[in-house]
Amino acid sequence: MNQKEIAEQLDIGRSSVARFLSEAKQEGVVRFYITSNIDNLRRSDLENELVTKYKLKDAVVVQKNGDNMYEMIVGNYLNSIIPYQGSLGLGLGRTVHKVGKYLHVCDARPDLKIVQMTGSIGRMENEIPSTSLIQNWAQALNAKPYFLPAPALVESKKVKEYFLKDKNIESSCNEIRNIDISIVSIGDVSPDATILRGNLDPELTSEMLKKHSVGDILLHFFDKQGNFSLNHISDRVLGTEPIDLLRIPTRIALAYGEEKADAIKGALNGRLVNILITTDETAKLLL
Repeated sequence: MNQKEIAEQLDIGRSSVARFLSEAKQEGVVRFYITSNIDNLRRSDLENELVTKYKLKDAVVVQKNGDNMYEMIVGNYLNSIIPYQGSLGLGLGRTVHKVGKYLHVCDARPDLKIVQMTGSIGRMENEIPSTSLIQNWAQALNAKPYFLPAPALVESKKVKEYFLKDKNIESSCNEIRNIDISIVSIGDVSPDATILRGNLDPELTSEMLKKHSVGDILLHFFDKQGNFSLNHISDRVLGTEPIDLLRIPTRIALAYGEEKADAIKGALNGRLVNILITTDETAKLLL
């Protein structure tokens, strides 16, 4: 039964059902399992080819043949790789947000930190939430959330230096430097790019982005070889610096779609990520 049906049968509010289930899950009274053999929907042949071609630590390739199947398989995979202590860093993105809703298959990790890797997008908070994304993952994993109370991109390097003097922001950035495993999205440079849709830089256009880059991770743009290419933007990003990202031992990207193929390929060429979770259609384009 879904939560609505339970609420109607017991004549209580749906929020109460959600709370009771959450408490029961935390206490170990209720546990959730996916009983279908969803691993059959993985393409091990394409995974092996991706690992070999791009020298990855691992790859997960999902056959996109059903609603939310990608997110379900990702949830199962993450349960096998996310540590039980240390720090997990999360980037912003719709896919990362959606996957957070399918982590009920994961074991509790009360000694794990969930760290926000970049500031909020502001006017796009409804589409790409920052604090609620961190909160949802932390709640699902019974982990400890660490927020970054700052905008993702500021007007100048000088303004960024001013923000970094704040003790709360300084503390958050120190947490970022100690991340053990990161999970991020990969953005493209189309007119739908986050930096453009959020109007984070009013003078920036899609043509300007395409001239120097193919995609971004955490608003750090890179070219087709995976070299960071727009330093004047990176210098204004609050949160994870490019060097911080590359220091993280395990760097997972959740990314798929024909429109993102060039961006994903650039990130793999530069080893900006070393584990890719994608779809079979996208994998074929990358190969």
